[in-house]
Amino acid sequence: MTTLKWLASASLAFVLLPAALFSTLRAESHCPGNVASIRPRFVERSIVIVPVMLNGSGPYDFVLDTADQVTIVDPDLAAELHLASQGTTHVIGISTYTQASYAQAESLQTGAHAVKNMLLLITNLGQEQVTDPRIRGILGSNFLGHFDLLIDYAQGLVCLDDTKQMREKVKGAHIELVAPPPHPERNLSFTQPLVVPVRVSGFGDRPLSLQLDSGSNAAILFNVQKQLLQWQSVSAPLTARGPDGLVSAFAALQLQDIQVGPHSLQRISFVTPVSNGKNALRKPDVDGVLPTALFRRTFISFRDHFVVLTP
Repeated sequence: MTTLKWLASASLAFVLLPAALFSTLRAESHCPGNVASIRPRFVERSIVIVPVMLNGSGPYDFVLDTADQVTIVDPDLAAELHLASQGTTHVIGISTYTQASYAQAESLQTGAHAVKNMLLLITNLGQEQVTDPRIRGILGSNFLGHFDLLIDYAQGLVCLDDTKQMREKVKGAHIELVAPPPHPERNLSFTQPLVVPVRVSGFGDRPLSLQLDSGSNAAILFNVQKQLLQWQSVSAPLTARGPDGLVSAFAALQLQDIQVGPHSLQRISFVTPVSNGKNALRKPDVDGVLPTALFRRTFISFRDHFVVLTP
């Protein structure tokens, strides 16, 4: 599971989609294959918020997050819905390691799609709720993995499909997902992290393993060399608040060119977690995080382990 992915800064933005892209959304746009569409709202023009019904109540605002393996519910909402804790487990983030309760929901639904008997984590949401108090949870891969998923930022659409109608209409190169090293305490048996090989200009010819993340507003690299650090002069530091309430610091890196599948993107902003000017705790199973908001649209086949990216 990943947390701590929203950076707070007074004057520095890392994933910033053009405002015109959202002002020209067409009301008549539809999902490929006439799949039922979900109209999300966007926070900071990159974080996707969808309406979720939980045990028949709602709708509640949840972040759609391809990098969180388990769906997360805010403790206040869990109390409102009388979700009984069935035990505790650990939540491992970019620079956090906390405990959370877990529970089971009879049903969870967004749009026309529902999943029964859903495992939920009950924990504070950290930076997400600081940025937008209306957010009540995070919709993770244990729900999303039941479907093909399309996030279309250009049209302002989220599409879920369990019939394979949509994938026949989505054109573009299939980029195979790579399996990260096994870490049973991190990676659950019913979900597989969405990891793509990405060449980053400052890291030579070796492809980095980056987790494709719709719940992040920043591209993040771990364990970087000191010469790549580029401290920015901003009126407020780059920080993020984790579910444990602790604030972590991030440093900006030199702009990087990247290659993912057949697509080249230039001058991409990355950050890295730091502590006292040095690299902080990194996730050992991946080299970093690649936000889906860097692309016009992202199609994900969880079951067949490939993605289609439209830059």
